[in-house]
Amino acid sequence: MNHRRVRRIGLTSLFVVAPLVACMAACGSSDPGSEPFPTGPDPSATNGNGNGNGNGNGSFGNSTLDGGSDGQGACAASVAEVAKAKVDIVFVIDNSGSMGEEMTQIKTNVNSFAQKIGQTGLDYRVIFIVRKASSPTQTGLVICVPPPLGGANCADNPPLFWHINQDVQSTNSLSLILSTYDSTNAALAWNKHLRADSYKVFVEVTDDQSQMTSQAFDQALLAKAPAGMFGTAADRRYIFHTIAGWTPGTAFVTGARCSTSENNGSRYQELSQLTKGIIDSVCKTDYSGVLDNIAKGTADRLACELTVPTQASADPTKVAVQVTFPNTPPAALVRVTDASKCAQNPDAWYYDDNAAPKRILLCADFCTRVNAQQGTKIQALVGCKADDPR
Repeated sequence: MNHRRVRRIGLTSLFVVAPLVACMAACGSSDPGSEPFPTGPDPSATNGNGNGNGNGNGSFGNSTLDGGSDGQGACAASVAEVAKAKVDIVFVIDNSGSMGEEMTQIKTNVNSFAQKIGQTGLDYRVIFIVRKASSPTQTGLVICVPPPLGGANCADNPPLFWHINQDVQSTNSLSLILSTYDSTNAALAWNKHLRADSYKVFVEVTDDQSQMTSQAFDQALLAKAPAGMFGTAADRRYIFHTIAGWTPGTAFVTGARCSTSENNGSRYQELSQLTKGIIDSVCKTDYSGVLDNIAKGTADRLACELTVPTQASADPTKVAVQVTFPNTPPAALVRVTDASKCAQNPDAWYYDDNAAPKRILLCADFCTRVNAQQGTKIQALVGCKADDPR
């Protein structure tokens, strides 16, 4: 299937922040649950492929911490768990006269979509902006989201799901996203359902074009209060996925509209390209694969992005990352300068911005390996000088 897909692989492991404390005489820890950070891969540890390496020089490399000003001994880690990554997903669905079959497909497949998002370990919630049915049996250009995502009899299901009962026509969905977000009508305002520290994901479903340009929407969205809710132009914290009139096999944005659409929806596609979202076709008769791809793309994009521990803000060079696969000792990951070095160092991590990092990013191949082994832990160790990035 043709679609635009982000490349980072999903991560379902637990991320644990471990601020390091200064070494005492014996380099011990007062926390009985903590353990020293190893000075290199344990000879008994596997390299993530199930193959032991007896020399300590496997694919995890030789990343070390210096243990203090004299460079002697390992620092002890006090481990504290943090919350899973958060994602708030907003479906905006054109409910104009030509969209009946498409609306049915969204209703039919949205529970499977939510289940797949949940299975990745992401802390998710879903918001619908579209005309709402008054009962499960009501027909016409309305949607009733069934349980388990929705509540009984088309009701909301907090904290997982809210339905904003808003009529959405062929060309006004971008305008409605902006106007309803902080509407003075409490029934329409959905900003109260968003979390400030979550990544925002939009799923646009339409067979037509937007009356608002992609540039105007992006600027207006980024300007919404509170500041930073959707990120900044330099660091957007939203993804825009498009299900519109794109024809599979043709160029994005400029390709001809698909057979049952009114327009190719190029302005929505531009937003997907801007935010590295997925583009798929509204003309497909079965949306199960379409929503599966969006669920996977969302997880792939977000699950490998970890928040830099607040303790690291003073000196980001004093951060190391380690992995603990089930039934194996912790092993250090190599830090690289950027994603281009992941091919040579697959079991590695890097900062989103080396000068002023906000996120720790894991190399894609490493994420694939971790995702395949449930119970794996990723830990960030803060406080001791680590190796320079490769």
